[in-house]
Amino acid sequence: MITSRDLANLPVSLSATNAERQKGVGLIEVMVGVLIFVGGVMAVAGMQSHGLRSTYDSIQRSQAVWLANATAELTRMNPSGLANFAYQSTATNASNNLANFCASLPVQCIGTSCSPIQMATFDVHELMCKNANEIINPTMTIDCPAPCRSGASVRIVIGWDSRRAEQGVLADRQQVELSIKRN
Repeated sequence: MITSRDLANLPVSLSATNAERQKGVGLIEVMVGVLIFVGGVMAVAGMQSHGLRSTYDSIQRSQAVWLANATAELTRMNPSGLANFAYQSTATNASNNLANFCASLPVQCIGTSCSPIQMATFDVHELMCKNANEIINPTMTIDCPAPCRSGASVRIVIGWDSRRAEQGVLADRQQVELSIKRN
């Protein structure tokens, strides 16, 4: 059995070896701590990026819902434009080539008398070219089964590319659909 006196009589060189073994351990501990800290900062930055993307997608969805509701209200105020398929064809034309559609100015129907077709063209132009500025690559589809009579179901679909599609990561197309009864 080893006694405390035996431990006291051990050579001093043994304790020096332990001290030499401890050299650099503090540096390794600091490096591991820095690595853990950097990992945490990267995780927080990733969450921030995801939060911003989600917020932007929410803004687009809110704008699309507003656009669908505004379209529904405008078609209710101009049932003749819906019945003669002016809204449907104008929305399709706008969606197929928005840049050209927005470049051509329709007859201004504010404060003047317009036909139902002119009013439908004006309404879609105002909605798609002036009010859909937060939506990436917006499209509008308006469906009403022929003949589009009073009480018929009108389907309004607003589509857009999400932020991920804009960045080229995924071809992620979003849409909002609203169904109303024609008056």
